Amino acid sequence: MELLIDTLFSNPVYMAIAAVLTILLIYSLIKKIIKWVFMFGVLLIIYVIYLNYTGQEVPKNIDQLKESVSESVDRVKESASESINEAKESTRKIVEEKVDKKLEDILGD
Repeated sequence: MELLIDTLFSNPVYMAIAAVLTILLIYSLIKKIIKWVFMFGVLLIIYVIYLNYTGQEVPKNIDQLKESVSESVDRVKESASESINEAKESTRKIVEEKVDKKLEDILGD
């Protein structure tokens, strides 16, 4: 490791290459951070438009926004849970009907 560091600092060409790579790395990290901030902003704007369109109150501060988002997530969880339960029930009924039909075919009632 020391040999690598000594070689890097002793040769100006290696120093230039390391500097360029460091600048490119920092540039790519900043670019990704800006992209994430932009996407979060777009999602936040879409959420506010959704709240306005559905007639719900638009949050005025961060605490209200957190509460509103958590309530929305809870509603989605509840509806997803209900849908999954309904799908399980209908699947169970279909399987029971198929099993009964196969049993009738096998036993020859």
